[in-house]
Amino acid sequence: MNLNGINAAVKGGSKDVDILVVRTALVYLLAVEARMGKAAALALTLGITLIGGAVALALLGRGGAGEFEAFRDRSLDYVAAFAEAAAGWLAEGERGTLEDAARFMLLGSAVLVEVVWRGEEVVREGRGDLSPPALAAPPSGARAATVEGGEFLEVLYPLGDEGSYVRVWLEVPFQGGRSPWAPIAVGILAFLGMGALGGSVYLARGRRPSTAGGTRALIEVGSLTIDEGSKEVRLCGRTVKLSPKQYALLVLLAREPGRVFSDREILRELWPDSRYANSKDVKQYVYLLRRRLGEVMPGAEALIATVPGFGYKLLSPEEIGLTER
Repeated sequence: MNLNGINAAVKGGSKDVDILVVRTALVYLLAVEARMGKAAALALTLGITLIGGAVALALLGRGGAGEFEAFRDRSLDYVAAFAEAAAGWLAEGERGTLEDAARFMLLGSAVLVEVVWRGEEVVREGRGDLSPPALAAPPSGARAATVEGGEFLEVLYPLGDEGSYVRVWLEVPFQGGRSPWAPIAVGILAFLGMGALGGSVYLARGRRPSTAGGTRALIEVGSLTIDEGSKEVRLCGRTVKLSPKQYALLVLLAREPGRVFSDREILRELWPDSRYANSKDVKQYVYLLRRRLGEVMPGAEALIATVPGFGYKLLSPEEIGLTER
């Protein structure tokens, strides 16, 4: 998809609301990626971003409604949220996800997104031919100031590591009457948003586990079976009784057996709304799940393998020598 046409269409529209729209999309991308897969998550997030932008333009259609200080504060919050996510992606080596998120930002007020990690520029996405000057030194704290005669707001945010920071240029809100491009932009964004949402549904269907009887999803990893309809787990023909959280952990691992799940991914799936859950909670529930499996069948603790420094993965009973007996 050529995003330049979309960006040109919305250039004259409202810039006060799209910060909230794109920030929400970035957070939502994190929440659904593990559940739906990266491609479907990106399609869904893109659809929400585009439709949200269409709604914002249709309702507000006029720039300059908010004062500059309010815009500056929102911009700092916006870049701070992106920087926090960027630091996590870089630490986990997920540079592709970071690049996708940077491109999403260009659908809003952002015209330039630059990420420098330990002195090396790892991401640079922008509209047009912008060539911002190099920084004299990495920022020691978050700051925002207008550049290019007040046309853009430059926001700098450190990432913690020495020589690491995020640099974003945002268009200052439109001053004046309604942009003549706004009605066209509403139609374009709404049409493309609906298409992206449809694509996300199609991609998500490809990740659904097989079904038994047409209505009850059944996950099979060798002789380990999970009936998502009845919440019943059987190992080599034996029933395994689990708590809801233990069950959720097993289902997550079983949907992609052999794939290593990091603590961050498990936390995102099992404790999506908790501010206090951490890696200790992950370790505790891995331990409890292993213990329960071992109580049902000695040696079954090895079904959940630890990959030091990376996370956990699920093996099939056959891989660890368990058979029905």
